Amino acid sequence: MARKKKKSEENIDGNTFRQEFQNSKFIQEYAEWKDNVQAISGEDMGVVNIDTLWDFLIVHVFENIREGSVNQGRDGEGTIAALEAIESVIEGESLTILNVMEIKKAAETLEKLKDGTLDPRLILFTEKEYDDNGDVIDTTNLRGHYRTDKYVKRRKAAGSKGELPAVDSGWYSGSGNPPHWAVFGGNTKYAKPRGLLEIMKDISTEVGKEGKNIFIEDLDIQNLKGKNAAQRVAGLSEVEKYFNKVIKNEAFWNAGGRLLVSKVAKDFAAQEFRITPREQTLVRILSGIGVGKDSKAGTIRTVKFSGTALPIIQLVDSALIRAQKKTAPNGYRAWQNARRTGFDYRKTAREKYGPDTKNPNTKVISKRWQEHLWK
Repeated sequence: MARKKKKSEENIDGNTFRQEFQNSKFIQEYAEWKDNVQAISGEDMGVVNIDTLWDFLIVHVFENIREGSVNQGRDGEGTIAALEAIESVIEGESLTILNVMEIKKAAETLEKLKDGTLDPRLILFTEKEYDDNGDVIDTTNLRGHYRTDKYVKRRKAAGSKGELPAVDSGWYSGSGNPPHWAVFGGNTKYAKPRGLLEIMKDISTEVGKEGKNIFIEDLDIQNLKGKNAAQRVAGLSEVEKYFNKVIKNEAFWNAGGRLLVSKVAKDFAAQEFRITPREQTLVRILSGIGVGKDSKAGTIRTVKFSGTALPIIQLVDSALIRAQKKTAPNGYRAWQNARRTGFDYRKTAREKYGPDTKNPNTKVISKRWQEHLWK
């Protein structure tokens, strides 16, 4: 079966990231396992009206929709949802917290199915023998398969053409059959590279509780989410440290105290900030990855920001407020392009020259505070 190339990144409203596993071996094992069971035909299993071993498992184990079955209504107990989640990863999508929960539940469910009514080796069949008048003279309970030597002889005697041969006697004695081996292992022809149960148990361990062993990598936030987003970004410990340095670095300010917004934005976008456990929820909200069952699973290790000018201005302003400063590092009052909304700590013409000055509300560049000391 053809596989799509795994996507290198995902995009949520302009914010990009990759979801990575510590070890993706088990995901690939599942892909190999499914390819194998899809390649085993119904004829290979000694059944008719079932195309492949995969189809058999869907009908009788994973979804279990067969009317009249002793398992009717159990509908695979969530196994299909878990397998679909794994397949979405193979196709380049990412797991949600709900997907992780489904995978862990499926691993537990498959463990419980062994030796129970959903174990394919224990599916009950009743073989009947008839006399010449068509009356039942004997019954035999079989476990796992119906295609015995007696069944095949009876079908041929009744005129059936092209009847499949009887299967190995072990298949109907309860010792095992292809569907059982595919799920629980024990025969590498039908469980390749191994049984689904063991693969699912390892995937369950791999993803960890609520996806703690999954990681969100290369997270780049270009479109901040939520109310007062920039102010909330300012509270991230490493971001705060960065902007504390910006307000002290003359390279980010011009000679008159104006913030060089584009220069800061370019440098800020090149930074990668580590995220602490306490900051996980905040970054999830800011990025749109979300919180709750439908959110993307994984621990965020680092984040980059490639935002517009306004958040940069607000973040610098927050740093100035924390430092209780209104000046650029060169001593001039701090400001930024008047066309943008944001801080401007310069005095007005009225404050500098008095109420009778022309254009009294215009902001003007005052002397640096050091120059007042030199008078």
